[in-house]
Amino acid sequence: MCSQTLRVYEPITKNLKENLKLQKHSSLGEIMLEEVSEEIKQVRASGLSDLINVVALQFKLYIDLLHSFYKTHGRAPTFDEIQNHYPETKSFSIISQTFTAMIIEAFYFDYYHGKQSKGSAEKWSKQSPIKKFEQLSEVYLKVSNYTKTDIYVKLQDLNKVRKRWVHNQSTQIGKYKKNLNYLSPDGCIQLLREFFEYFHTHDKSCITASLTFDALTYLQIQYKGFSGPNAP
Repeated sequence: MCSQTLRVYEPITKNLKENLKLQKHSSLGEIMLEEVSEEIKQVRASGLSDLINVVALQFKLYIDLLHSFYKTHGRAPTFDEIQNHYPETKSFSIISQTFTAMIIEAFYFDYYHGKQSKGSAEKWSKQSPIKKFEQLSEVYLKVSNYTKTDIYVKLQDLNKVRKRWVHNQSTQIGKYKKNLNYLSPDGCIQLLREFFEYFHTHDKSCITASLTFDALTYLQIQYKGFSGPNAP
């Protein structure tokens, strides 16, 4: 796709290496971390950072195009203008949406694995992504009103989009144009940020969620100049 890569976790990793003396790891997304006897330790391997870096690259390419438009016109483009001037952004969105769904499913597996066992996680992971979120929220995060949260609604939308791309339901795409807008590469990074914030907020022991949230926040600030969603 592109020889350029973004190591999303490097700034956070550098800080942790200095403060926690994690000397062996170059990318925190490649590991699942837990606090053991007041120390942060690797407990199992994970390819989370490789998946996140794919979305991060689409995000950077997308933001670069928006900056280019702003320099020329002195304002941010509308969604229709983005599609008309930069048709390649549709590919950026498709890749971002697909890999965002993969990141979330990979995290579900790793999280459940950490609570139970690999064998149990393999059986458990055959459920739908939404069902996994519901069970993790109820059983481990102890959240009773998760269906009323914004992240729950966004995950449902993401799952619909993922099924269309993965199962080639191309005839349905036109009916859900809004998803290609708010689930742009920028929107996918924000969704992931909110997703990992949700897990860390309700499970303070989930170090991976905390560090990933920090890394995505840093990424937004680095390329957008601020963190969080765009103004409506």
